[in-house]
Amino acid sequence: MNNICHWRFIAGFIITTILGILVSCQPQSYKASQGSEIYEPHVLIINSDKSVEKYATIQREFEAEVAAKTIEINLATGEVSTSTLQKEVTSIQPAIVYAIGSKAYLQASKVTKGISLIFSSLINWRRFDMDTHNYGISLELPAEMLLFMCSYLFPDIQTLGVLYSQRHNRQWFELAVSQAEEVGITLQGKTIESPDETAHALKALLPQVDAIWLISDPIVLYDTKQVQNIFAEAATNQKPIFAYNALFIKYGAMLTIAADIPTMGRQAAGIAKDILKQQPIDEPVQFPAGSHITLNLKKGHEYGITINHAALSSVERIIQ
Repeated sequence: MNNICHWRFIAGFIITTILGILVSCQPQSYKASQGSEIYEPHVLIINSDKSVEKYATIQREFEAEVAAKTIEINLATGEVSTSTLQKEVTSIQPAIVYAIGSKAYLQASKVTKGISLIFSSLINWRRFDMDTHNYGISLELPAEMLLFMCSYLFPDIQTLGVLYSQRHNRQWFELAVSQAEEVGITLQGKTIESPDETAHALKALLPQVDAIWLISDPIVLYDTKQVQNIFAEAATNQKPIFAYNALFIKYGAMLTIAADIPTMGRQAAGIAKDILKQQPIDEPVQFPAGSHITLNLKKGHEYGITINHAALSSVERIIQ
């Protein structure tokens, strides 16, 4: 009897030990018990400039959705060196870093080795170095979206002109050229490397195209005066402008297709929640999920543009 009890004890001990090893090998959530306390994962938010309304909106929506403790660094409040930021990351030990804007991403990418880095509001994210720990929401809507709406709304427009800088949008333009061909539109591009070249390039481009496609490029859209000059020159030549933000309507854009800013913040939070839950992420970089289309019908009539009225049901806002 004693021998039987002895072997039962040994067998029980072995089984318990094996089960303990198996449990310890299971993936653990970031939220784990530490004694009587619960460990809450930190998300470090690095904002290029929170005083910019769109950046503040994205951050606010992200924080409301992410369901994790957040700590903020606003780069606009003072000079934050790479070494200072590295010390902050080492001290905080965040599970995720969320960078809003290009400046924030460039800083964060230097100090987040092995840490999940999410970005939003990057102009042409493809020009930045990315690794397997990088995720984000593209600032640009799919080029196919504007190209399709252009061909659908304006059947007589066959050629679009694009001003862009090689440094910021070369890859984007090369991809857009092939996408335009699929819907029967030709893209004519003019590259500029400094804001001083914009006026000359635009004057050379306008006679070759039916309309101008204004894209997000910091060299082309250097300041407000340059934006005004672009619209004035296009108006003089009776050429409509299509743009990526409804703010350009006040300058005279005929069509804008803009990403929905609050939705971008919520999308970034969705990626963060998947990372915290250790869920697979099928698309590391996602296009914005929401958009708004505005059509200045008055401007179209002014320029004598043929408009497919059957397509107007696709437009959220029409200016008569």
